[in-house]
Amino acid sequence: MYLVLFDIDGTLLRSQGLGSGAMERAGRRLFGPTFSLEGIDFGGALDPWIFGQAASRMGLAEPHVHHDAFHEAYLVELALSLERKERLPSIIPGVETALLGLATRTHMTLGLVTGNYTRAAPLKLRAAGLDPARFVVGAFGDDGPTRPDLVRIAMQKWGALGTTPDCRRVVVIGDTPRDVDCAQKNGCRSIAVATGWHDFDELSRTGADEVVRDLSDLVALLERMWAT
Repeated sequence: MYLVLFDIDGTLLRSQGLGSGAMERAGRRLFGPTFSLEGIDFGGALDPWIFGQAASRMGLAEPHVHHDAFHEAYLVELALSLERKERLPSIIPGVETALLGLATRTHMTLGLVTGNYTRAAPLKLRAAGLDPARFVVGAFGDDGPTRPDLVRIAMQKWGALGTTPDCRRVVVIGDTPRDVDCAQKNGCRSIAVATGWHDFDELSRTGADEVVRDLSDLVALLERMWAT
């Protein structure tokens, strides 16, 4: 058995600024107009970390004390944006082809490793037309302190399904250097896809096992990867 772990934003879908907009509205509602996400590198970051960065920059004392309130306010703002259809996420070209192909590979378990909050991820996926149930295991931004921790958590959940976790049989797919890094730190393979903010050449310098321009040929790539 093999485990295929996908990032969400920039890899499976384009959020059109949905998450950042909802975060800023939530932060300003709670903490005032100086709350801002400007200058924060979202790529591959965990949602709680993003809040911590913004809170520290505005001089908010003990940000962790306020995190739960921000978390709930963000989920409310995100749901409202989706309900109003102000900004709807869209599936990145090549993803549907990849997921359809993987659906017939019973030896491959699909999962998520994403910085999104646990309750935010399915909202985004459903809004883009992707069924969260396709992904059997998942580790989210509020599951662990760092992205490498999330890979370990996803592998533990995979093991709970009756599989003996083996990092050599796990691949992390994402659009940022942080996605590649979290795979490398766990001894897993990685596929970097240039569908986000980082271009092909930049991702090629990360040491990823494979770098692709989109995921349309993902099934064949995985079959070749695990044949070696």
